[in-house]
Amino acid sequence: MEYMTIINKDHQSFSAALHYIEGELMNIVVKNLDGIELGGRLICKFENRTFSAYVLKIENYNLYLYVPIQEEKAPNDRRRFFRHSCQLTGKLADRGKELVEITIIDISLNGFGFITDRPLDQEAAYTLTVTLEGGETLQTNVSIQNQTSLPASLRRYGSQIQAITEDGLLALRKYLLHQQLTTVE
Repeated sequence: MEYMTIINKDHQSFSAALHYIEGELMNIVVKNLDGIELGGRLICKFENRTFSAYVLKIENYNLYLYVPIQEEKAPNDRRRFFRHSCQLTGKLADRGKELVEITIIDISLNGFGFITDRPLDQEAAYTLTVTLEGGETLQTNVSIQNQTSLPASLRRYGSQIQAITEDGLLALRKYLLHQQLTTVE
């Protein structure tokens, strides 16, 4: 387990064990909760980097922290963005023309996994439109990264986001953060 130093609002330093980091959520374990409040800001020091984090949940001595992804000095060992399994309907368009309806099976800040019965060109760029739970519509440009054949003539595709608007990225981040928070045990 890796360790980091956190500094509370009273400028007291504590050692914390880094349990995991997924996307914008970090779970650390501390021995002392003095000066740590729900919603409070902590200064974190990890591997000669200093960054801010915000306390989302305190459970026993586990702290669940929000680390803004734009925080440049945060641990970037986020090899895999948080991936949320889902069952959403989306549409792919090639050059503005509606091409195919898809079933999105997972979402991350990096891309989408989906299933369709239609073959797709892995060289082409697509516009993906999906309505997220909560009614917000997200549109982004994606490229196909991989394909797996499934039974019943279905294909599973992995895609990577190539372009997304600021509003689209905000909607995606809010959706994923909400999903993470509702699955924290």
